[in-house]
Amino acid sequence: MKKVFAIILIMSLPLIAKSQLTVSPELELKIKDKRNFSEIMNLVNKHYNDLNFKENKKFYSEYKKWNRWAWWASRHQNARGEVDFSTTINMDEALNRTYESSQNFNSNTGNWTSIGPRSMSWHGSPGSKGIGRIDRLAAHPTNPNIILAASPAGGLWRTDDGGDYWYSISSNLPNCGIGGVVFDNQDPSGNTIYILTGEHHGGNYFISNFGFRSYGVLKTTNGGAIWKQLGNSGIVMSNATSSFKLIQLTGSPNILLAVTNIGICRSNNGGLTWTYVVNSSFLRDITQHPTQSNIVYACYLNDVIKSSNSGETFLESVSIPSFSGTQNSLLATTPSNPDEVYFAVCGSTNRIYKSTNKGTDFSLINSTDLVGGQYWYNFALAVNPNNNNFIAVGGLNISISTNNGTDFTTTTSGNVGLPAPANYVHSDIQYLLIHPINNLIYAASDGGISVSADNGVTWVDKLNGLQCTAYYQMDGWEGDPNRYIGGTQDNGTHTTTNGSDMYYSGSGDGYSVSFATSNVFYQVENTNIFKYTINTATRSFIGNGIPAVNRKFFPNIQVHPTNSNILYVAYDSTTWKSIDAGSTWTSISSTFGVDGSKGQFVRGGLAVSSNAPDKVLLASWNTIRQSNDQGTNWTTISGTTGWPANLGFITDISMNQANANEIWVTASSTDSIAARVIYSGDSGATWVDFTASLPNIPVYSCVVTDDGDVYIGTSQGVYFMDFLMNDWVPFYNGLPIVPVTDLFVNTTNGLLTASTLGRGLWKTDLYTDCQTFEPLIGAIEGRYRYQASGTIESTQSMLGSYGNNLAYRADTKIRLLPGFKIEEGAYFHGQIAPCGQGIFNVKKPLPSSSK
Repeated sequence: MKKVFAIILIMSLPLIAKSQLTVSPELELKIKDKRNFSEIMNLVNKHYNDLNFKENKKFYSEYKKWNRWAWWASRHQNARGEVDFSTTINMDEALNRTYESSQNFNSNTGNWTSIGPRSMSWHGSPGSKGIGRIDRLAAHPTNPNIILAASPAGGLWRTDDGGDYWYSISSNLPNCGIGGVVFDNQDPSGNTIYILTGEHHGGNYFISNFGFRSYGVLKTTNGGAIWKQLGNSGIVMSNATSSFKLIQLTGSPNILLAVTNIGICRSNNGGLTWTYVVNSSFLRDITQHPTQSNIVYACYLNDVIKSSNSGETFLESVSIPSFSGTQNSLLATTPSNPDEVYFAVCGSTNRIYKSTNKGTDFSLINSTDLVGGQYWYNFALAVNPNNNNFIAVGGLNISISTNNGTDFTTTTSGNVGLPAPANYVHSDIQYLLIHPINNLIYAASDGGISVSADNGVTWVDKLNGLQCTAYYQMDGWEGDPNRYIGGTQDNGTHTTTNGSDMYYSGSGDGYSVSFATSNVFYQVENTNIFKYTINTATRSFIGNGIPAVNRKFFPNIQVHPTNSNILYVAYDSTTWKSIDAGSTWTSISSTFGVDGSKGQFVRGGLAVSSNAPDKVLLASWNTIRQSNDQGTNWTTISGTTGWPANLGFITDISMNQANANEIWVTASSTDSIAARVIYSGDSGATWVDFTASLPNIPVYSCVVTDDGDVYIGTSQGVYFMDFLMNDWVPFYNGLPIVPVTDLFVNTTNGLLTASTLGRGLWKTDLYTDCQTFEPLIGAIEGRYRYQASGTIESTQSMLGSYGNNLAYRADTKIRLLPGFKIEEGAYFHGQIAPCGQGIFNVKKPLPSSSK
C-alpha cells in the first residue's frame, strides 16, 4: 500500500537489508539472492518456528518485524510473485500520472476532515500508550519553543510552544519518510526549513530496505506554506531507499550534506546542484565540528571518516580497532567541548568511543549494551550541548550518563502497568534532542514525543495535535457516528466514543478489530485475540482455545452480523469460529489450508453480510472460499466465469449488507495490466473486472453501500464508483496523500470513514450527484477535484507548492473569475466533458505563475 510518488522495492541481500531487519548468518544464507515473496517468507517462517520464537522475547520481536514487512511486501508483488518496485517515478512524473489517471471529478469528490487521534489517554490497558512514530527532531537555534518533528509517513510537524501543541506544515506533500530536517541557520524567524525525504529505516517503517525512494531535498521559506524541490536532488537521490541525516554547515550555509544508503551527497550552492562525494551503503550519520564548519565527521557501521574541507573529501580514522557485528552507528559532538567526537555502535558489539582531538584518535569509554535489542531499529545518541558529562542513549528505553559515559543508568520504562509511572516513555527510541537553550530532553519514539525537564528523571508526553497514527484496520458502529476502534502499528488499539477523544485500549501491534456491541469489541494484538469492554475499560484474552502453533501474526477477525457471540478468526492457514464470545473455539478450515508454496501471511479478507448472516467469505492469496452455514461447508468461488487470470494479491473483500450476492474484491500488484478491482453480482458464479482506468497503484480496501455503490482505498486515497458510471471518481478532497487501509460506511448518518497508514482516521459525507452549478471560492492547498453537470465558476487561489494541484470538469462551461490564481509550481487542469463519465487526460503542468 503506499503512495503516489515512488512505489519501489529494493530488497538487498539483495532483497532484505541486513542493517534494517535482523538477519542471522544462517538465515542470510537461505534468503540471499531471492526475490520471490513466498519463498522468502517460507524460509523466514521456518527459521523462527524452529527457534520457538514465542518463548524468546528477542526472536518474537524480530519475527514481528518480519511480519510487518510481509504485510507490506505481499501487497507489492508482480505476476511472478516477486517483490517488485522496478518502476521508478520521480515526483513530477508521479503527480502528472495521478492527473492523467484520475479521470473523473465530482463536485463533491469527498469533503474529508480529520477524526484524529490528536491526543491519547490511558484506558485500562497497560503497555505502551502512544499516538504514532516520530523519527527526527530539530530545534530552532534561538527560540526554544519552536521544534520540528518528522514522522515516517505523516510528514513534518511543528510546535511553537515547546510541544504543547503540534500542527502539520506538510499536509499538501505526498506522505513520505523524512530522514533529515534542518532549520536554515541564516533565518532567525525559523520559516526556512530543509527536509531530506526518504524514511531512515528504509521502507516506510516496515523495517526493510524497500519502500519509497527519496525524491531529494525540499525547502520552504515561509514555514511550510510552499515547498520546492531543490535543484537536481530528486534525480541524484532517486535510487536512495534510506535517508539518514541532513546538515547545513554553520560557517558555510550554502553547503548542505545528506547521508543516504547510497553515500554522502553534497551541495555547495544552497541546493541547486548535488553530487555524491562518498559512495557507500554502510554510512549512517554525519555531523560537524561545533565551531569549525570546515570539519565534518561521518560514520560507517564500524568506522569514522573525517573531512577538513567542508565535506569535499573524507579520510578514514585509523585509531578505532576493527570489529564486526554492528547493526547501527551514530555520532555526536558538543559545543561544551568542541573538539570531542562521540562514536556509538550497537548490535552484537556495543561500544561508545570518544575522541578529544577532532577525530584523530578514539578511545573506548563504554561497552555496555545500552540499546537492549532491535539494534537495527531503535538507536539514538545525544550529548548535552552545555555539559559534555551528560550523555543520553536511546534504545528500547533511555539510559543516561552523568560522568561522560563511564556509567549509565536506565531512566525510563516503556512498557508499564497502571497507573503509569513518572518515567514512562514509549518504547523504541528513535531520536534524542537535548535543547541547547533550556537543556530540556526531547525523546522521539514509536509512540510520539516525550519531554523531560529534570535530566531524564521524569517525563511528560507531548502528543497534542500530532496526527501521525498508522492504522492497519478500523471499525465503526452503525448506531453511533462517533464510535470507532482501530488497530495500529506499535501503539495497540485505539478507541473513541465521541469522535474526538482517543483512548489506548490495547498494546503491541494492534491489527484487526470488530465491534460486537456498542460496548464490546474484539481486537488483535500481534498474534493474540482479546475482548474489550468499553464502559469498564477491561480486557481479557480469549484465544486459549486456539493452539499456540496456529496463532500467527495479524489474523483477521469478524463478528457475526446478527449474533454477537459468534466470532470468526482467520489466521494464515486456519480459520476458527467461536459461538460463545471466545470461550471455546472450533477449527472450520481444516479441510483447506493455504497452499504451502505461498508462504505465510496471505489472508486477504474475511467478510459477512447482515443480508445473509450465516454467509462467510474468506480470501487468501488469489482464492476466495464461501460458506453459507457459518463455516461448516465451503465452496471455492474464485476461478469461475470472468475471473481474471491477472488478478493481483487479494487485499480485501466486501459484501453488500443489503444484498449478499454482491461481492467486491480488491487486489494489489505492481504489474500495470493486473486486475485490481473485481465484482460479482451472483455470489461468485461470474465475475467482472472493474479496474477500469485506475492508476497503477496498490488497492488495499473496499466497502459497499446498501445501494451498491463502492469505495476503494488506495495508496493515493479513495476512489468511488456506481453502476451509472463508466469509470472511477477520485474521492479524496481534503484527504492527505496517504495509504487508505480500511473503510467503513455509516449508512444511517451518510458517512464514510477511512483509516490511514500514517495520518490517523478521517471522515467525509458520502458521494452525491453532480450539481448543475458549482461556485468555488477561497484559498486551498493540496489535491482538489471539482465537477459540475453545468457550469463551474471559480475565484479560488492556490500557492505554488510542491504537491498542490487543482482540477475542474464541467459539462458546459468553466469560468475563471477575477481573483482566481494558481501560482507557478502548482498544477491546474480543466476540461469540458460530461460529469462523472469518460476520460480526463492531462499532459502538462501549469506553465506560468498566474492564470
